[in-house]
Amino acid sequence: MDKYAVIMAGGAGTRLWPLSREHKPKQFISVEGMSSMLEQTLARITELIPPDKCFVITNKNYAELTREVLKTIIPVQNIILEPLRKNTGACISYAALWLERRFQTGSVCFIPADSFVNNKYEYLNAIHQAYRESINSSALTIIGVNPTYPATGYGYIKIDPSKPSVSNHISRVLQFKEKPDMATARTYVESGAYLWNSGMVAGNLQTFRTGIQQHMPEHFNILSAVLDQSDSPSYDSSIEEAYSQLPDISFDNGVLEQSSSLTAIKGYFDWDDIGSLDSLATMIGQDSSGNAVSGSHIGMDTHDSVIYSSDILVTSIGVSNMIIIKTEDVLLVCPKERAQDVKAFVQLLKRIGYGERT
Repeated sequence: MDKYAVIMAGGAGTRLWPLSREHKPKQFISVEGMSSMLEQTLARITELIPPDKCFVITNKNYAELTREVLKTIIPVQNIILEPLRKNTGACISYAALWLERRFQTGSVCFIPADSFVNNKYEYLNAIHQAYRESINSSALTIIGVNPTYPATGYGYIKIDPSKPSVSNHISRVLQFKEKPDMATARTYVESGAYLWNSGMVAGNLQTFRTGIQQHMPEHFNILSAVLDQSDSPSYDSSIEEAYSQLPDISFDNGVLEQSSSLTAIKGYFDWDDIGSLDSLATMIGQDSSGNAVSGSHIGMDTHDSVIYSSDILVTSIGVSNMIIIKTEDVLLVCPKERAQDVKAFVQLLKRIGYGERT
């Protein structure tokens, strides 16, 4: 059975503002001279899946940027464009049904483009197991990460470790849990029955089709109808009209949480979804004072902070647990514990007339 990979790269990444912008979101930016997260994700997965079987789905506004970034990595025809943002429910449904129309059979793994991964061997091993499980099972398989600390910024998957299938790394999924508070996160980690939800999901194309048809019939019917017109000169306008009718729902909520037979692969690799500015410390690394610094910075009595400057020297005295981000046109300062509020702050900027800065 042929194997395919789909990298999901259409998000706006507003929680990483001002590094991540509407015109160039986080999956396309680089930090500390590294390649972009999208390029890093494809570099990893192409060690397992040939480039001609790797696809990227992104927003049509990023079409040229995506083609430019990936022109030497995957064929340009492997870039699937979404006309609107309608969450991962639409993203995964469209790509899965599109692939099924094109190839009929095969297994596919959907992978977010904006994750930081440190242990490539264990990462690829988990994805390999997910492909293998999809060949032998009619269930979808989630790749979870064995939690190493009580994170409050991730969703969790409750598994049944007493009933492993195939190997001790594969278990039945019992329940999805939203981002918990610190006390709840500690109980999750201590129990050994929870995994971080990495956002990666695999299965064969028929299983995806069946799950979408059963649990998100509106997505299935609307997208199937428009895919029947894929050779039409008016396809671009038809798919935009179709997307405008789709409910805004995640694939987790729409399909996975409604499924009665899900399995989870337990991954043993360092992982971060880089979902907020404080998580930049994972990519940048920390010095002896606990500071994650990119660019030019001199500090006195400065500890446990994230400091980024694209141009000027940033100086600080008596600062701890802060985020200081300086780009060419914006300076952001906020406590690390308020990092999740950046998304709401971006919406505030738009409301008061600073939308061009976002």
